[in-house]
Amino acid sequence: MTTKANYTAAELTVAAQRRLERWLLSPELQSHMLRAEDVQNKTTETGLYVAISREAGSGGTEIAHEVGRQLGWDVLDKELLDFMAERYKLPRDMLDVVDEARANWFHDVLGVFLDAQVVSQDRYVAHLERIVHLAALHGNVVFVGRAAQYMLPRHCGLAVRIVAPRQRRVDNLTSRHVIDRSKAVQLLDDLDSARVEFCRRHFHRNPLDPLEYDLVINTARMSVETAAEMIVVAFGRIVRSGPGASGTWAK
Repeated sequence: MTTKANYTAAELTVAAQRRLERWLLSPELQSHMLRAEDVQNKTTETGLYVAISREAGSGGTEIAHEVGRQLGWDVLDKELLDFMAERYKLPRDMLDVVDEARANWFHDVLGVFLDAQVVSQDRYVAHLERIVHLAALHGNVVFVGRAAQYMLPRHCGLAVRIVAPRQRRVDNLTSRHVIDRSKAVQLLDDLDSARVEFCRRHFHRNPLDPLEYDLVINTARMSVETAAEMIVVAFGRIVRSGPGASGTWAK
């Protein structure tokens, strides 16, 4: 059944895609992409953002879309890959292979010898960091995963971790992907381990450490809407009222 929240999330996704198209045509993008040193400067001021990291099956993606709805912001998840494929003329399916939860050492090591269009994860991350930073410069955006909290100046945003009991996460994956429990368990373990490895390999950080975040939410006893409300309130009190915050907090 399609709920109002799901319909709104779909609308937000379309809005995000249109915004990315505008960025693609922007002269600012052309100059920004040529100055990689600007991306590496984590003290550079950006607009306001929320970066949501999540355990597999914890409901983090749904919560991110609800946060976007409550704030009236764009939510960027797979749209980042669409934008990257267009900007760098890269095969979209290959970006899925090297995305945060699909690290593939075989392609990284041997891909260059097998296919000129193969994208290594290192190359992917270099492009991703530039695009994430560009999106943050525009501000008022919710990032879903992809270690965005490690790429951006912390004082301009709120870093959130969404967790849930393992059994609940397995149940969610079983329902979402229409698979049996054994496959759901394997999928959960694969996603979790790949995301951890992604952060450790490219940013030398441990995403399991609660001290990496401003807020950690266990969704075992709360709805998507309640979790999103907690994030919006924390954002307003911690980021918007804190030193160095910029932009407008739209609700």
